[in-house]
Amino acid sequence: MCFEVKQEDLLGRLGVVETRSGRFRTPALLPVVNPAVQLVSPRELRELFGFEAIMTNAYILMRHYGPRAPELGVHRLLGFDGVVATDSGAYQLLVYGRVGIGPDEVVAYQEAIGSDIAVILDVPTGWTDSREEALKTVLETAERGKRLWEVRKRDDILWVGPVQGGRFPDLVARSARLMSSMPFDIHALGSPTPVMEAYRFDVLVDMIMAAKLNLPPDRPLHLFGAGHPMTFALAVALGCDMFDSAAYALYARDGRYMMEHGTARIEELSFLPCDCPVCARRDPSDFLEAPGPERERLLAMHNLYVCAREVRAIRQAIAEGRLWELLMRRAHSHPSMLRAVKAIARYADALEERSPVRGRKGIFIFSSLDVARPEVVRYRKRLIERFSPRPGPLLMACLMALSSRRQA
Repeated sequence: MCFEVKQEDLLGRLGVVETRSGRFRTPALLPVVNPAVQLVSPRELRELFGFEAIMTNAYILMRHYGPRAPELGVHRLLGFDGVVATDSGAYQLLVYGRVGIGPDEVVAYQEAIGSDIAVILDVPTGWTDSREEALKTVLETAERGKRLWEVRKRDDILWVGPVQGGRFPDLVARSARLMSSMPFDIHALGSPTPVMEAYRFDVLVDMIMAAKLNLPPDRPLHLFGAGHPMTFALAVALGCDMFDSAAYALYARDGRYMMEHGTARIEELSFLPCDCPVCARRDPSDFLEAPGPERERLLAMHNLYVCAREVRAIRQAIAEGRLWELLMRRAHSHPSMLRAVKAIARYADALEERSPVRGRKGIFIFSSLDVARPEVVRYRKRLIERFSPRPGPLLMACLMALSSRRQA
């Protein structure tokens, strides 16, 4: 077992994932590192921000470094002494239609560079794919998953079994069952990026739950391309233990400044609503007056502080049993987030069955959305199952009236 759960709230889990290069805590954000262009170095990600694991792309490593990466090893090449996960190039396959390498080649290359966590070259489901096309991606990904166990040579790498199916929840569920029948260490929900870019977080809820309810509970679930930190609490509440994101760098290159409720272009700000080390002694004019590369780096670092702060807030909320309250606060950060939280009501029973029962002083009820929280659902079920009204004058009068009506 590579995953130990310490504490739970909703479907979120405080835990530890053990790899050959060390451990990292969940929920975990793995910042995506482009080995060719680094606004923030991997060493800084660990020393300044405290990230214990990062993700990079084996396909890009292969194209840029070729045999040099296996000679040095991915940790030495990136200058990172924590856990390194490598994606397989499936995202490039989704975007460009082909990558020019085969599944076996990707497996061998990730073994050669010494990845701690590696992903098979799955076939991603496109947002516009028909049901027939989506089914093909599910079946082909499963076939490639089976092939892994025939070609792999190392047993000290944690292998990720991606779940496909896209916007078709029943296909996501089928993919999850197929992939969970194989001895993967971790599973990942594939192809969510177009859904999140379109702000269809309600569709994301259906995708995550279709996967989560059909995967083994003892394996971590990774969400590819989590994007903005306002979605992190939603993903964790639905059972995602890990997620990667390149948004900190992509937003920085576009001049976008992250906040917990959204983003703003730096030129639109009169003040910096943040006290991170980047912002504490600066104002927007300092960003605007900085040369382009320096401005991008400052924005990327600020964005990383926002992401890291959100992960810590989520961990503390789980520890306190207050993840639902945090989720409700994030739900009002954007109309699409509110629609997503409303969509959770469809899974209220499943959430209640899998959420831990814990005693505490009380819960906060803010609106009708809270009717779907597990404690309320649980108490309603118990009331229906266990409440037996004691006979009193009013009840007896009602029974007599009903009896008289029936006789008449």
